[in-house]
Amino acid sequence: MKEIIKKKEIKGIFISILLILLSVFIIMRPNEIITNLIKVIGIVLILIGTIDFMNYFRSPEDERLINYGLLKGLMELSIGILFIFKGEILRDLFFIIIGLIIIFINVSKLQISLSLKEIEYSNWFLGVIISSLAIILGIVIILNPFETTEIVVITSGIILLISEISNIIYSVLILIKIRKLDKVVKEIKESE
Repeated sequence: MKEIIKKKEIKGIFISILLILLSVFIIMRPNEIITNLIKVIGIVLILIGTIDFMNYFRSPEDERLINYGLLKGLMELSIGILFIFKGEILRDLFFIIIGLIIIFINVSKLQISLSLKEIEYSNWFLGVIISSLAIILGIVIILNPFETTEIVVITSGIILLISEISNIIYSVLILIKIRKLDKVVKEIKESE
């Protein structure tokens, strides 16, 4: 189970770094960047989808039962292709898409945090708080209570930036905890 969590957190950090770069572009060029960002998101989704798709077939058979990598990979690939070739249609849906991405990623983080509670990880509540706040921020982007496009784009970029920095911090904390647990287990084995 530790290895599965480790892989998910490392992948999460990679995705968060890509989304941080995306948020910086959103903040810097709010009006000009949306069409290009849709294509970049499409490329990122294709890369992530390919990785998920391939990882499904590389995973041990007993893990495939709970691994949704095949379906997830195909969905990510399909959406990525749609983003690249039909980006002009998606331009109007950009904010909804960004909000949904934030919600999707952080629902996954929330689930991991709640699972960590079950194994008595002392800082599980930080993940619940961070991911819950990010989910709320994603909903705010979808509801779009702002008046001008530029404010919406800049605000979306700032929210995405905050969300992904929080995700990286939490993922690093989980990886540190796993490393400490591995060290304790190793020390116990050596003392026996």
